[in-house]
Amino acid sequence: TVTLGTSAYEALANGAVDFTLEVSTWEGVEAELKGLKQRSFRYADYGVPDEHTTLIVSSNAFLATNPKAAAVFVQATRAGYAFAVDHAKEAGELLVAANQDTLTNPALIEASLKALNDGHFLKSANGAIGTMDKAKMEAMGGYLFASGILLDGNGKKALKDKPDLGAYFTNEFLVG
Repeated sequence: TVTLGTSAYEALANGAVDFTLEVSTWEGVEAELKGLKQRSFRYADYGVPDEHTTLIVSSNAFLATNPKAAAVFVQATRAGYAFAVDHAKEAGELLVAANQDTLTNPALIEASLKALNDGHFLKSANGAIGTMDKAKMEAMGGYLFASGILLDGNGKKALKDKPDLGAYFTNEFLVG
């Protein structure tokens, strides 16, 4: 077992590790831009359901107390994603301008946004932005439950009963 920080891809490239988890729309794109050959696979090809890769999480207590603030935040985030889809070049330029010290490779930003858009990560093939797909959530939750890795509130024992997975997400804050 090897645990790495930000040097994971260099360790992969020089053979120090056999594999790493990557974000294909960032590290995968970066490796391609650098001409590094690497193989990858989708978990879904090996029986693991597709999952949502970006989540905005809050507590029920905050949502109950601040529903308008939560809705405004979620809707603004959705508008940002829509802007990045519809105006990728300008969105990339804004991102680089706001983060000049850390985002020093505009070509990576541009290629990453292209991968995000081409792969329908920001906007689904049917045009949805920001919605949680109930079937996808049920599939992943069912997989995790069947695998025995969902634990009780103490983190000690595997759940005996499958939870109501629909209670763990909502799309209600997407509408004004």
